[in-house]
Amino acid sequence: MEMLLLPALLAIVIKIVIFIRYGESLLHNNINLALFLITACFLNLIELFGYEDYYQGNTMLVILLAYYCCAALLTHSYLNLAISFSGFNWRLPMVRRVLNASLALMVLNIIFNRHLIAGAEYTDIAITRVAGSTYWIVQAYLVLGIMLGTTVLVRGYLSLNSNHARQRCLVMLLSTLPPIIVTLVILGCMAAGSTVTAAQFMPVAITMMLGMIIYAEEKTGLFKLLTMVPYSRERKLHKQVLEKLTNCISINDDPQSENALNLKQMMREFEGNIVEHTVGYYSGNQKMAAQALGVSEATISRRARALHSK
Repeated sequence: MEMLLLPALLAIVIKIVIFIRYGESLLHNNINLALFLITACFLNLIELFGYEDYYQGNTMLVILLAYYCCAALLTHSYLNLAISFSGFNWRLPMVRRVLNASLALMVLNIIFNRHLIAGAEYTDIAITRVAGSTYWIVQAYLVLGIMLGTTVLVRGYLSLNSNHARQRCLVMLLSTLPPIIVTLVILGCMAAGSTVTAAQFMPVAITMMLGMIIYAEEKTGLFKLLTMVPYSRERKLHKQVLEKLTNCISINDDPQSENALNLKQMMREFEGNIVEHTVGYYSGNQKMAAQALGVSEATISRRARALHSK
């Protein structure tokens, strides 16, 4: 039993560390992300109670209902976060009212409507629900919330003008992969007859998701994450710079050899890599690239021609 508690305990510890490190900044600058973090932490705390086998009847049901209420709130927080990241603004006040009303209605039904969750029972692993005749409504709410959030993020990534905002959308999209993969694996195991629950793996998956999103709030962290994305502009620049640094630290013992470094040539190539990355970042706008790098537009144009000739 103690081994089963480890994922939830580890997830809680990591979230506490994240909140200590970033909490004040999140509460002031990104309240939606802070609420997502707090809700995920409460979900993990409730999961800890779900592993105990000495609860009976109504106590088990209360724990289970609290878990599902937190899951609904977590989905709601994810959707709000996706709206915030994507810059979605179509009838936003009305959309938020609809989302808030849907959340309130779902929570009330989870608590009072036994047709959704008829009861609770203890399996060999943890407390689980006894599905009511309309339990599918809970599943639909959770799945649709994630699908809507993902759709909004994709739309934001494709339509936003700000490269920084598009990068944040991309990171949040990538961060949803661990929970989605875990969900698919759990469904597959359950279909195969294995006794597994989401509480065994989901805490770590959600923690990974949170860690990626919060780490990307700092531009250096965002860049580092994007260097891991295949074919990304950031990964290309990272490889080019790393190659130049590798050449620097692999100086030949004989400075007269044919393989000796040419510092001026290497610096020109390095400068060219930076110019190429910056011009690409601003979608070919050399004026904006020149302003960002603090050089003249003529310098950017000259470096761009040199790169094109190569």
